[in-house]
Amino acid sequence: MTHFLDLLETGFNRFITFLIMLVAASIGLFAVMIPLNLLIIKMGVGGIWWLNEAIEYSLYVGVFIGSPWVLQQGAHVRVDVLVSALPDRLAVPAEKILDLIGAGICSILCVYGFRGMSLEYMFGTLPDKVLRIPNWMMLAVFSLSFFLLAVEFLFRVRRASSIVEEDSSNHTKASF
Repeated sequence: MTHFLDLLETGFNRFITFLIMLVAASIGLFAVMIPLNLLIIKMGVGGIWWLNEAIEYSLYVGVFIGSPWVLQQGAHVRVDVLVSALPDRLAVPAEKILDLIGAGICSILCVYGFRGMSLEYMFGTLPDKVLRIPNWMMLAVFSLSFFLLAVEFLFRVRRASSIVEEDSSNHTKASF
């Protein structure tokens, strides 16, 4: 069973890495498209009319889809005063409990997002924007991200002792 979970976690980690690479590529694309749009406007040829809203949607998707990677890297915002104040023999169970609570909260938000997505799909709701991506697709991103976060929290339960050990040595991964 442990071998299967190791394979599952490895596959999950690769998937999360793939998603964060897509997010990074989209941010790089912004860096090219914004000056290009300004150049086109200054030349009086027109403009990329959909760019601002595409960036808005991409940032929304990127923040939600990138959050499991941030949690995985330990670069998320968290207050670990309780866990860091405990001795290792108590800190590991506390870390596991907190990760299970996080998985539970993320599961509830995933279900909430899925319910909202289903309703938006049934009603066919569209935003009042120039670039009209159906609302259900944005809620699908919300639901998927919280599903992935719940899975990552469950994997953190497996790694609780190494997480506590890493935190106690004051070694954090706060950058790429």
